[in-house]
Amino acid sequence: MADRLPYFYKSPAEIAALFEEGFFLDAVGRVLLKLPLKESFRESHFGEIIAGVYGEEALGLKLLYSKLRLLTAENANANKMDLLFFRPGTDPTEFVFAEVKSSMKTEADGLPAGHEDSCFSNLFASLNRYRQRDLEFDLALIQERMEVVDAREAEVIRRSLRPHAQRKIEYAGFCVIDRSTSDDDEAKVLATRKNEKAFDVDLLCVAELPEVVAATFEKLSLGAQ
Repeated sequence: MADRLPYFYKSPAEIAALFEEGFFLDAVGRVLLKLPLKESFRESHFGEIIAGVYGEEALGLKLLYSKLRLLTAENANANKMDLLFFRPGTDPTEFVFAEVKSSMKTEADGLPAGHEDSCFSNLFASLNRYRQRDLEFDLALIQERMEVVDAREAEVIRRSLRPHAQRKIEYAGFCVIDRSTSDDDEAKVLATRKNEKAFDVDLLCVAELPEVVAATFEKLSLGAQ
């Protein structure tokens, strides 16, 4: 995860451009400049990052951009959809807008963890607040992210972004929790709760999640110093 994390803050093209300047340590520091310092931000950022990796490697989607690339400071959040994927091989393009919620509770905090009243519930609330204006904002950003796709894919995406063009918008939800707090009864709310948007939810359970988050950012923080 530490190897993948920088690409959620800067695009591959931006990272390559920094290293081409010839100052290796300076480039490393600038790539990692937006790494959050506060534990709470590291935890929420990690949830979005692992969901992005899962979307690509397990679901076969391709990531156009992460909200984390829009951050203006290291301890900040951007108020838009967390992840924007597209489904390779579709014409017109099928875009998948994903929202991510996470919880660092562990078995040691006591069970049940109450995810149905926290991160599970928050996922539905966030997707309900996402309106047409937010969608238009995110679609407008896609043109700036063409460097992550090949020329053929880029042309299909551009056609799908033209006014009145055909395109398909899907929504997805990801909840990231510690494996020790996974409870089938709590998770039932993810399949039964009503929402304005139709979407599937993937529940990602990570063993020793708080420790994994801390270790991942610690490895990269050493490079940023």
